[in-house]
Amino acid sequence: MPVGTRHGCSYSLGVSIPVKHPPIVVGGIVYDLAHLDAFSAAIPGKGVREGTDLSVVVVFSNHVYTERTKHGQPHDTVDHHGTKRTFDPDRYEMSKTLGAAIGQCIASNSLTYISRSYGGIDNLIFVETADGRTWAVVYCLSPHEDGCSVRMEVLSCHPKVIEQKSKSYRNLGYYARMCLYQKIRIPKA
Repeated sequence: MPVGTRHGCSYSLGVSIPVKHPPIVVGGIVYDLAHLDAFSAAIPGKGVREGTDLSVVVVFSNHVYTERTKHGQPHDTVDHHGTKRTFDPDRYEMSKTLGAAIGQCIASNSLTYISRSYGGIDNLIFVETADGRTWAVVYCLSPHEDGCSVRMEVLSCHPKVIEQKSKSYRNLGYYARMCLYQKIRIPKA
């Protein structure tokens, strides 16, 4: 069970966002989601002890392959909050490469920044390009109870135009270590 959650990001390895994704059936077609099962990656040299790596467990919300269901419309699934979601073929296609892209961002300690959502919630974000489009990957970090690793919850992935000139970027490791040492969700909710 999660120790607590805030805006979809749990504070422990509880299953508010699943670690495994069974296939989804939409319109009689079965879509495999095994590519969204949890995995571990590491930020080199950023571990608790000098010369060690910082382990990051990555989990994916179903928002990376669905969109919010419009009022009165049929839905295909529900998210970890019980909100109705509709399968999005475009997001699903992008999700097939998402794990590898995130793994590369973690391994290379990529730049990221804090972005405020329309609802006023802060989330970390980094941008990936697929098929010539820019995608926003929205995530949060929470400390793992082992005291030496963090959990990255990928909350959403969607195409978005981002004004990058005004953003203040920091490496992913900066936020992961802040999360780990302060034992808080990053960004703070």
